[in-house]
Amino acid sequence: MVSTDKPSIRVALLVCDIPIAPVATAHGKYPDMFKDLLLLGLEHLKQESAIAQDTELIMGDFDVREFNYPENLGEWDAVLITGSASNAYDDIPWINQLVEYVKEIPRDQKAPKVVGICFGHQIIGRAYNAKVGKNVNGWELGWTNTELTEAGQEFWQDTHMRIQELHQDIVYDLPEGFTLLASTEHTANQSMISNDHQIVSVQGHPEFTGEIMKKYIEIRTANGTFSKELSEASSKLVDEPLDRAKIAGRILQFAATKA
Repeated sequence: MVSTDKPSIRVALLVCDIPIAPVATAHGKYPDMFKDLLLLGLEHLKQESAIAQDTELIMGDFDVREFNYPENLGEWDAVLITGSASNAYDDIPWINQLVEYVKEIPRDQKAPKVVGICFGHQIIGRAYNAKVGKNVNGWELGWTNTELTEAGQEFWQDTHMRIQELHQDIVYDLPEGFTLLASTEHTANQSMISNDHQIVSVQGHPEFTGEIMKKYIEIRTANGTFSKELSEASSKLVDEPLDRAKIAGRILQFAATKA
């Protein structure tokens, strides 16, 4: 990891997939997307004078599908688990190891915070014994305005969270020792935080822009994954405003703050 004399927030990205080819070509792979997202969040914090102006982002990426993990957790402020087209509940070696890895991260101030995005949210749910599986409501797709609970408003510092969604798997219930932060009519558990404030997760994709979402809708409608009706309904809202900068800023603040 690159050292620096400036204040920094250090994020280890656990990469769980590669985006579909048209998205990867136009927008990069997950390390590129999350670097862009977190830099957006860092700039947001600086504009709000919520962080030192010379604070830097240090990010490393680790492909957990190849069983590649950080050697020294003490070097990182947060471990962030990306999305994936895989199922978090599947009995596959790399997924099983990721679940065990999450369980074994210490829950103390010397350990990094844990952040889960979509698949990562579901991995955290599985690691802490929540039911994870297919949603009987089917796909939740595109721009979504999630409702924040009282705890969610306090954590995310807003009354709602506008985010892109791309999932049909969900965390059905709330793991013991966690508090619900956000919900939609489609998916009850949209975001949660551990009661010791060491773990936070989000079902949606803050790293996805409208342009990225359009490409997913186009490709997966063409191959029959999404119905024409779902595609048309999602496409109407895909360019609505998103809270990407605010979400990313809160993730960085969460990473940098010792519980």
